Amino acid sequence: MDLTYWLIFAGTVLGVSLIPGPSTFIAFAHGAAYGGLRSLATACGNASASTLQAIAASAGLGLVITSSAILFAVIKYAGALYLIYVGIQLWRSAAQRVSLGTTDHGAAEPAFKLFSSGFTVAASNPKAIAFFTALFPQFLSADGNSIGQLVGMVLVVSASAFTVAAFYGCFGAYVRGLELSRSVMTRVYKATGGLFVASGVGLAASRNT
Repeated sequence: MDLTYWLIFAGTVLGVSLIPGPSTFIAFAHGAAYGGLRSLATACGNASASTLQAIAASAGLGLVITSSAILFAVIKYAGALYLIYVGIQLWRSAAQRVSLGTTDHGAAEPAFKLFSSGFTVAASNPKAIAFFTALFPQFLSADGNSIGQLVGMVLVVSASAFTVAAFYGCFGAYVRGLELSRSVMTRVYKATGGLFVASGVGLAASRNT
């Protein structure tokens, strides 16, 4: 695969990653509550999950999941319930998160907890594997080293996932730095929680294929 195709592939993955969704919502929320630096742990969790999903697609597991209606449904509904749970938690703890965002107490949040939240949210959508399964073959070159190309694609996915999550985390930290009123920030967190719930409902209501 020549440089032009690599650039198109990277642009496609980055463009899709930039679309607001659960992974960007959680990165934004963590950035607003705990600061941009600590939200990098969330970005690492998101990148780790995306990397595993890309590897699963490369190994052919995506075909297994997408061809098994029962397995796909189990993963999909479990992920949807988790997103709804996270959204409700964000909504209910909005006032507390505003308090954390205006003090240094937010720094006490363990980095591993931020990492695990970013990882779980990103891993909760099985359609990511289906997406990579459909995308990768479009850029594989028949006259090249397919394994090397797949490894490169996985690395691009990982870098894109981390970069986008870090961007949203820093954006959340920027919003925090504006020192908006408590009522406005509470609405921001509640809106983020509502987006999580909407994402979970949308995932549950979507078609399996």
